[in-house]
Amino acid sequence: MLSTPNQPISTLTVAELEALITEIVRRVLREEMHQPARENGRTMSEELLATFGAWEDDRSADEIVAEIYASRTTSSPKDLSPQFLA
Repeated sequence: MLSTPNQPISTLTVAELEALITEIVRRVLREEMHQPARENGRTMSEELLATFGAWEDDRSADEIVAEIYASRTTSSPKDLSPQFLA
């Protein structure tokens, strides 16, 4: 894959980066397929995915939008880091 194991990523060609990403994905998938179930019978990935779901809120859309706008702040250029002013 890589010509040297400690080769900086910035020196890789597009083809080498694609090969590296492909190898990483293959390894993760291979590990995931062999991951043992936990006490509750689910893998760690299944537990993570179970935390995703629909937004639950009793407020109306207008109330949620009003809260978002009320929580926004503005900053002047003097408050920004120099890196953002370049």
